[in-house]
Amino acid sequence: MTVTHSWTLPADTTAAAAARGWVASSLATWGDGADAVSIASELCTNAILHGSPPQNLKLVIDDDNLHLEVTNRRGAGGTIPKMTNQRPVIAGSGGRGLQLVEALAGSWGTDIDPELITVWADIPR
Repeated sequence: MTVTHSWTLPADTTAAAAARGWVASSLATWGDGADAVSIASELCTNAILHGSPPQNLKLVIDDDNLHLEVTNRRGAGGTIPKMTNQRPVIAGSGGRGLQLVEALAGSWGTDIDPELITVWADIPR
C-alpha cells in the first residue's frame, strides 16, 4: 500500500522545525523516521534559504521505501542545489546539508525546470 502526504511549508524561519514535526507525525506508523526527519529538515532549510515560496514537502510511503521531496520556485539568483567538495567550517552554520542527505539517504537527486526545483531523497525501509 502506498500513502502520500503533502504539505506547504510556512514561508519563514519556522519551516525546518515545523517540517521535522510534520514528518515525524506522518511517519508514526512507518517505523524509525529519524533519518527522514533530518533529511526533511535539511531540504526544507535549503528551500527557504535559497528558493522562493511556495515550498512544498511531499512524502510517498510504501512497504519498502520512503520517498521525500521538497519543491520550491527558483530563487532570484536561480540557485541550483549541489553538494560541494569543500569541508565545512567547524564553527560555520552551513555547508553540511547535502552532505548529511548523501550520508542518510539511499539515493537523492534534483529535478529542475525553468521555474521549479525539486530535491528528493529515497530512504529504504
